[in-house]
Amino acid sequence: MTDLATERLGDPHGAPVVVVHGTMDRAAGFRRSARRCSGLDVVLYDRRGYSDSRERGLSPDLAAQVADLREVVDWMGRSPVTLVGHSFGGLICAHFAIETPSMVRSLGLWEPPMPWLAWYRSAVGERARELGEQHDGAAAAEAFLRTMVGDRIWDRMPETMRAERRSEGAALLADLEMCRRPEARFDPAALAVPTIVGWGTESPERFGRSTSLLLEELSDAWGIEVAGASHGVHLSHPQEFAALMQAAAARGEPGPPEPAGSEA
Repeated sequence: MTDLATERLGDPHGAPVVVVHGTMDRAAGFRRSARRCSGLDVVLYDRRGYSDSRERGLSPDLAAQVADLREVVDWMGRSPVTLVGHSFGGLICAHFAIETPSMVRSLGLWEPPMPWLAWYRSAVGERARELGEQHDGAAAAEAFLRTMVGDRIWDRMPETMRAERRSEGAALLADLEMCRRPEARFDPAALAVPTIVGWGTESPERFGRSTSLLLEELSDAWGIEVAGASHGVHLSHPQEFAALMQAAAARGEPGPPEPAGSEA
């Protein structure tokens, strides 16, 4: 049982997959990718503070996010599952897999943030925190999304949608704070499940460096590079993100095929 907003797509008899979205995102952003998957039973959900889970309130810490994910996996009723995490969702998936490996078949991680690295800096995150301190979460959310989707797309949104996205500012600031706490850090060596790590050629440089480091530290991981994609790969390249989901699910099956190479 869960009171988080969930939706299920695909083949109910296919390989079970749960997708965890990142900061200022929502389940709906991954529908196009989920619908392009073949033979997968995909669950999407809105994390606390976002979209149809806004009334659930905010998570006090990362442990609560991990507990929410377990709630969703239990609701799906098909453990072990493949977890696919985008951005901050990747941190949640990694911690879940370390804490409860028996419930995880495999992992797919797209550019998880690693702010504990000395050189890791996110200008958009720092600006959002500044606006949150100087004004409020609504101002932080608008600035964050304008950077992510561009002024033209933001300005074309209906005012009701802009107001809804501004209302997610508190969740944005909570995510940014959770990422910076010591408990956000995870040890890649502790990940004992097959893992796919994805990144885009047009993503900010910090993601390229951090995903390369993650691949070096993971003993049994494959990498998928998506040419022309940036951090929001599921929005710009839904088919390629679907391929990552399929590859992550395949890694959880006995005797998966050898990787064919990077996605183009």
